[in-house]
Amino acid sequence: MTNRQKLATWLAFVPIVVCVGMFARAGLAALAQSRTPPAAAPPPVTVLTDRLVPVTLVGPLNYSGTVKEWQRVELSFRVGGTVSELLRVGTDRAARDLHEGDRFPHGTVLARLDPADYRRDRALAAERLSQAEAKLVSARADAESADSEFGRARRTFAGGAGSRSDFDSAKSRSEVAAASVSSAAREVDAAKVQLAQADANLGYCELTMPYAEGTVAGRSVEANERVSAGQKLFQIVDLSSVRIAFGVSDTVVGRLALGGAVGVTTDALPDERFVGTITKIAPTADAQTRTYLVEVRVTEPRGLRPGMIATATLTERKSATLLPLVAVTRETTGAGRLVAYKVVRDGDRLTARVCPVELDGVVDARAAIRPDTPDGLRPGDEVVTGGAPRLYDGAAVKPVAAGAAEVGR
Repeated sequence: MTNRQKLATWLAFVPIVVCVGMFARAGLAALAQSRTPPAAAPPPVTVLTDRLVPVTLVGPLNYSGTVKEWQRVELSFRVGGTVSELLRVGTDRAARDLHEGDRFPHGTVLARLDPADYRRDRALAAERLSQAEAKLVSARADAESADSEFGRARRTFAGGAGSRSDFDSAKSRSEVAAASVSSAAREVDAAKVQLAQADANLGYCELTMPYAEGTVAGRSVEANERVSAGQKLFQIVDLSSVRIAFGVSDTVVGRLALGGAVGVTTDALPDERFVGTITKIAPTADAQTRTYLVEVRVTEPRGLRPGMIATATLTERKSATLLPLVAVTRETTGAGRLVAYKVVRDGDRLTARVCPVELDGVVDARAAIRPDTPDGLRPGDEVVTGGAPRLYDGAAVKPVAAGAAEVGR
């Protein structure tokens, strides 16, 4: 065999030898791997757990509003005339006309009109009434005489001694006399109405305080000024109580009731605490703010004045699920969201399942969580409260009671 033939034969067997070697190596590796014992599973992490339960929270809801007077009215005379007198305040040389800020009890006369014209009107009305009453007396006397004459004529005519014409004349006079009585009676009634109106107009010459204790908030009249009926002269406010109005959401209005107590404070009087009563709850929401107007009355203002900004405090009761803050941790990957771990059963072992947490406030080292968070925690879940930093999603855990074991060992 030549050298060329030997080389060709050797080159033909080289791939076969290489393939056999590779298969043999793979077989030996598989045999070795099959004889290697499997890696031991990590031991479960001992953790402290607590079960979530809903609780009732009682907290304040604060609303700001402007203090307003309890009542306000604009006073005017019901008749026109000349203002003859304004109420004088003080004595002797210190006396002055009333002005803004003065307080007066109910019935105090604030201003008077010159009553001369209305007194004359009343005297004329009284005279007309007297004349009408005299006319009525005369008409009744005539009616009685005519009735008597008609009675005699009727009896005479019935007995056949009288004529028909005499009977008809007597009857006519009786009917005319009765009509005169009715007319005179109507005149008396009309005169009485005129006299009553004259008396009322005379009484309208005085402008009095309408509230139990009212305060003058504005005055726009001077003594000897001519005013017309209905002209606004005084603004009077009732400060015996004050009111505060504010808007609440639909989630709050359903828990309010008329007569409910409300705490009230103001920065203008930092040392004072007031108690108000709910006097009005709007039945519908405002079209723009979508809130319901609530009005609170403070019956003992003790310095609360219209225009001050006050805070009304309502007591809110709501159900919440509280999670200990030590149970909340932050993921080290992704967006670094807040999470907590709950214990779930996976076959024959207990594992930690990661759950996103959205906070809705903090109460005494516990976080109120939103129960509608997707894949979040729910009441009844067993949550890891100790050892969470050592966990990952799917880690085996061994829950123990607090103090029974050192967490994480």
